[in-house]
Amino acid sequence: MSSSDQSQSTSVVHRGPRLSTTIDRRRVARPSNSRMIKKNGDTIIKRPQPKQPDITPVGVRTQQQKIVDISMKTTRPTAKQLKETAIEKALASAVKNSSKKQAKKSPRVQFGFKRVMLALACAAVAVFAIVYFVNLNAPDISLKVAAMQTGIEASYPSYVPRDFSLSDITSENGKITLNFKNPSTGDAFSLVEEKSSWDSNTLLNNFVRENFDKDFTTMREQGLTIYIDNINAAWVNGGVVYKLNVTSGSLTKKQIRSIAVSL
Repeated sequence: MSSSDQSQSTSVVHRGPRLSTTIDRRRVARPSNSRMIKKNGDTIIKRPQPKQPDITPVGVRTQQQKIVDISMKTTRPTAKQLKETAIEKALASAVKNSSKKQAKKSPRVQFGFKRVMLALACAAVAVFAIVYFVNLNAPDISLKVAAMQTGIEASYPSYVPRDFSLSDITSENGKITLNFKNPSTGDAFSLVEEKSSWDSNTLLNNFVRENFDKDFTTMREQGLTIYIDNINAAWVNGGVVYKLNVTSGSLTKKQIRSIAVSL
């Protein structure tokens, strides 16, 4: 062996055994979501790349976001609109409450109005009744006053011919005179009542034969003896002598008889 060979041999450095670069698949876990790709006979594990976040640059908006913003601006009411809406709601609530109050009060108002009308109607009926009663009984009242002045128990006939009414009452020398008149025709008659002790025969002899015509008529009705000529009549009842004298127009015998019986 030459010296050059020795020097080369001496320069060779002996290295120890190398570790195996082969991966022990039994001990290494395959990452999740990884894929194995075989290339040239070797198995290569390819891991998925992480997703990049969808970052939109500031100030850049998509078309959809712009549509959403426009819709929100169009649907969102302004402060003025909110104020007007609040005022309208308040007015509607006030009108509704007032209508309810009026609906509640209206039956009471109607009931009060009906009561007032009923009271007025009753008052009118009462006044009419009083006036009618006074007018109806005015002759009796006047006759009673005249009777007190003369001391005669005078009476007012319950029957008076149609369209005749009492015009006045006079009293003098112990007798009372009732004057009746028909305003439409002007016919009139008077009824004199005088206290006396005469009976029917005394009346015939002392008054009828002297003042009536000879062809007078004698009529007996309900215990009364009535003497009638053309315009005059006379009878006695209860100590009072009644003398009827037609001053204008005429009365029928039936009317005279009805007057005499009604006293």
